[in-house]
Amino acid sequence: MADTERRKDPDIDRGFAWAILAGCFLMYLFVVGGIKAYGILYTELVDFYGSGSGNTAWIGSTRFSFRTVAFIGGLLIGAGFISSGFVPSINYMYISFGLCAGLGYGLSFSPCSTIISFYFEERRALANGITVSASGIGALVFPFLYQFLIREYGLQGTFLILGAFALHVCAAACIFRQPRLIVQEKRHQQLKRNRTSDHKGLLNGESSFTQHENRIEEEKPSTCCPASFDNMFKFSLLCNPRFLMYVVAFVLCMNGYGNNLILIPAHLKALGYNRDQIALGVSIMGAFEVIARIFFGWFADKGFVKKRYMFIFNMGVAAIFCFMAPFFKSYYFFAVYAAIIGTFPGSFWSLISVLIIDVVGMKDFTAAFGLVSLFLAMGAAISQPSIGWLQDRTGNWNMSFVLTGCLLLLSAFTVMLEPCIKRSMKRRRLREAEATERAALDAVPLRIRSRSGLPEDADDRESLMEEDVELKLTSGRISRIYRPYDSNHPPPSSPDRAAAPTIGLDDV
Repeated sequence: MADTERRKDPDIDRGFAWAILAGCFLMYLFVVGGIKAYGILYTELVDFYGSGSGNTAWIGSTRFSFRTVAFIGGLLIGAGFISSGFVPSINYMYISFGLCAGLGYGLSFSPCSTIISFYFEERRALANGITVSASGIGALVFPFLYQFLIREYGLQGTFLILGAFALHVCAAACIFRQPRLIVQEKRHQQLKRNRTSDHKGLLNGESSFTQHENRIEEEKPSTCCPASFDNMFKFSLLCNPRFLMYVVAFVLCMNGYGNNLILIPAHLKALGYNRDQIALGVSIMGAFEVIARIFFGWFADKGFVKKRYMFIFNMGVAAIFCFMAPFFKSYYFFAVYAAIIGTFPGSFWSLISVLIIDVVGMKDFTAAFGLVSLFLAMGAAISQPSIGWLQDRTGNWNMSFVLTGCLLLLSAFTVMLEPCIKRSMKRRRLREAEATERAALDAVPLRIRSRSGLPEDADDRESLMEEDVELKLTSGRISRIYRPYDSNHPPPSSPDRAAAPTIGLDDV
């Protein structure tokens, strides 16, 4: 937004924007921070229920205001955790934790990830960095909290307590206020529909009561599935090649980064390290995320380096360490590995919103972020169980590290294609502009007819001009401009516009 738009909304980059930031920070702390500490629960679930690694990993992969959606999400998260404390078998947790809590995570995640960009402009990347750094604090604190709760109250008692913690998401959602930009746009569209409806009613001779009834009918939701589906999710945004490219890159990056939330604690346990060392490894990753996300958000706002270069560099560094991991068993290496994962691929969350806005703008940002979140969830539903199944198949986590490195490397290569995609889009726009201009020229109301027909060699300019050709115009409006010039009766020298000289066919 420019200064003019900032004067319209005094809460941009100031005032209530910081309260929104506090609410998003608190929500990210419980929602995403809890997800990142799932690796601790994952190892306990495998031991408690005696299930396979792939099956257990699958559990964690699964038109209202921001406040309403986030509040409902908080209720579902709490209900999912609490009900998980009473299930007798791992199979029931697919519904209680995987479906119920997973749906709540999705409903809470999108509002707190998108609303912050409406309240910040100059410090947008920094605000996003501060918000997503809360997940790093959650990853730093929750592993030790989970270990303490499991020791004191057991796994089922831990789920009950975590359900009570999750209800704090509802408290954070109460801080949210619908952005003024969205409210004004909604009012503008409503007034436009009302004016159009009133105008049509007056033309048809309808009474005000009839117009009101028709307006109610128009405001009812459409039963046409394709149209309403596209209005809700805006899948048409996928026709934008740049946006589609970033969707693919984000999915690959998220899968590579998310795999480490399971790989680090599970691999450390397989190497024989105790629970405290496992929790410390996850906490190191979270601690470096806090610093890296704030730093990269601030760095992106300064504009020293293009955001896509930052993304490519971060993914490349993380991929190299993933390929190195199978060759080391030292705890110190994996402590460094956790720091690298938290710093480089973990920081992409501070860039995801600003990159999407650069491509689609603020108008379609919420719909675009929803699409990205949808594809991220679909990717996680496949990727996280895959690394567990690889472990079941091979007996170790080495191939899972290799798969994770390949995903991160592919995400970097995908973003490297952006200059080619931009050039392709530019060439396509030029072709469309030329086609439009050519169609406009073809539609000029001018035709030339020969009394005896055009000669056979009509392409020969001289033979065409030798024929007795009559110039006829389809529009009387421009006939004065193109009327034949008579050399025996030259035009007067008067400056009158009606007597202006004309150009004849002989002069061509």
